[in-house]
Amino acid sequence: MNEVPFDYYIRTHLARSEGSPRSIGDRFIRTLDALSESGPSIFANWEITDHSTKSSVPLAAARSRIATMVENNVARGELGEPDPDYGYDVWAFTRVDDRSREIHLWIKAGGKHAGHVWLRTGAYNFPVDLSIVTFPIFKAALLALAANWTLPWNSAHAFRSNYAMVPVHGGAGYKLESRPMLPQEPTFPRSPFEIPWIGYLSAALSAGLRLSPEIATERVLDGGLLMIATKDRLDPDNPEHLRRARIIAETMIACTGWQPRGTKRG
Repeated sequence: MNEVPFDYYIRTHLARSEGSPRSIGDRFIRTLDALSESGPSIFANWEITDHSTKSSVPLAAARSRIATMVENNVARGELGEPDPDYGYDVWAFTRVDDRSREIHLWIKAGGKHAGHVWLRTGAYNFPVDLSIVTFPIFKAALLALAANWTLPWNSAHAFRSNYAMVPVHGGAGYKLESRPMLPQEPTFPRSPFEIPWIGYLSAALSAGLRLSPEIATERVLDGGLLMIATKDRLDPDNPEHLRRARIIAETMIACTGWQPRGTKRG
């Protein structure tokens, strides 16, 4: 077994210049509504962060002023000046009594540099309640994101930091030390797709793609392709789950052309 539990995320990159603050805000609201419809017991009581007041407001109160809230969340430079080239951030979380059942959604969009989408289960650095980590919930969330944003790819995955805090010799504190993401399989490829549970490739990236029959696949409304390692909860300690996750990871790396930073293309 792994000595550190895994977290479960959905992650993707967004295209550059992904809309104006109003467009970003409108799509953010539609995304939250789609999530709420897909799982009303999980994606409930959304709060949207209001950067200007360093507080949060319920979704109902944010609807009429979401464009202004997005504008207030513009990226800023070292001196605090607005820097829209780096886009706008919008955050939301589900207001629940149990932090292990929180859902967090963070989208950065609208700049000249690529943005991103992060959906996380559980509060940061807090063990997640695995009852909310189910295939139907993660599939619905992935589809809600694909329906409202222009995504080249998307990955619902298990994640474990490849760094650990270890004691410094002599008791002089702690330091970060790199470690394999998977101790039992240290060669598993490191990529933004992590250990894929459900992988999504756009219609353009998945055109003509053929996969082993053991990987369940599904075409979605936009023509994109879902690749599914298991319809149970992905368990990186399960060799069969991990083997199929590797196939999906390697497929996504090949189809997107992803390379680690500093790697030169041939």
